[in-house]
Amino acid sequence: MYEVLKRWAMFGHKGLEDIPQWHARKAGTQEINEVGKLVKESPELGAYRVRAALEQIGIHLSQATCGRLLALNRKLYGVSLPEGGAKRPRKEMPFKARFRQEIWSVDVRYIEEHGLGFPEPIYMISLLENYSRALLASKISRTQNQWDYLEVLFAAPSAFGAPSMIVSDGGAIFYCNQAMDTYSALGIRKERIEKRQAWQNYVEAHFNIARKMADAKFARATSWEEVLAIHRTFLHDYQVQRHWAHEKREDGCHSPAQVLGSHTGTMFPAEVLDRILFATRYTRHLDKHGFLRFQNWKLYGERGLPYAPVTVWVYDGSLKVEYQAVTLSTYRVELQEDHKHLQAVSNPRLSITPFRSPQLTLFDLGPDEWLLYWKAPDYIARRRRPPDSNVTQLALFEMPTQEKAVGANEISVAPAPRIHLLVISTRSSDEGE
Repeated sequence: MYEVLKRWAMFGHKGLEDIPQWHARKAGTQEINEVGKLVKESPELGAYRVRAALEQIGIHLSQATCGRLLALNRKLYGVSLPEGGAKRPRKEMPFKARFRQEIWSVDVRYIEEHGLGFPEPIYMISLLENYSRALLASKISRTQNQWDYLEVLFAAPSAFGAPSMIVSDGGAIFYCNQAMDTYSALGIRKERIEKRQAWQNYVEAHFNIARKMADAKFARATSWEEVLAIHRTFLHDYQVQRHWAHEKREDGCHSPAQVLGSHTGTMFPAEVLDRILFATRYTRHLDKHGFLRFQNWKLYGERGLPYAPVTVWVYDGSLKVEYQAVTLSTYRVELQEDHKHLQAVSNPRLSITPFRSPQLTLFDLGPDEWLLYWKAPDYIARRRRPPDSNVTQLALFEMPTQEKAVGANEISVAPAPRIHLLVISTRSSDEGE
């Protein structure tokens, strides 16, 4: 009765009808429990992000209701409210995109809180599309060298084409020779934000969302497999959940994935991309035992991925085997004088991956106790018959000839060869025959 009176006071006769927005404000036990799970998993989530996460599982609540449920659960679980930063005056973004795939932003984020057993941070390298705020490529890594950035840089144009511009800070990995050559070959203009003005990079705002959604989970991770799984889940959730930048859109597209859609930049044929990246990236297939052949060498990748396509990276004296942006194994290599072919391979290192085979090994051997690489025999050149060869292939059976006049509407059919079959029957002498 009170609900009807409230609607009558607010909307008059219209308030007597069913109003979905009004019912969306109500929250039951299920909604309270779901918000409680989000608070325990990611305590820094705000009301907007909680609303987006609930919408993803089919629960529609207003942002104000989510805020009240957040306060209730934080009090229940003793979670302190995250401290907000000082408010800054809004400034015009210098690299605001006018259309999709015009400008990309890239940066590296440090994740210092984790349970992997070493004090060094891990790194998230992400490439963002400025108009839709969609993540085009992202990698979680223990290092932040040129090689790691090139993997992210090469992954995006293969799927989304090339933009007009890419923006970053002054980090050396974004200006290495290989990266600059790639920008030039793909027609990408490289721009740099002003010094100590991180707000000009759109990916910095994205990193703040990543901190709220995933940092608490990274802090609880105790294995690299968990870290990779958390990263994959974060990428999916971020792409499909609504984004504040798209709240005022009238086309019903509120998530980065919806806004980006199927729009691409300047697409290049696969053979052109291969020529641009020929000195660094190669594609191979694993065999049934998890090995691949690269030039004249057999290298181990992962036996849990038989016949899977993998990427081989050769850069700065190292060779890395990767599947879906996950490192399988790395090797130290020496190149021949042409700087293209391998001369020596050493120092194999295997990575712990989620693709390990469920089949247990017969012997529990360490990486230094079984053969991970060897030099394979050279390919045998195929013998070609000289063009002026007079060797003719003799017929297996001598075909009898039969002359027959062929008319205008008749088909000439060669007679079938006669084959004599000799059957030899052997019988046992014990049977008296």
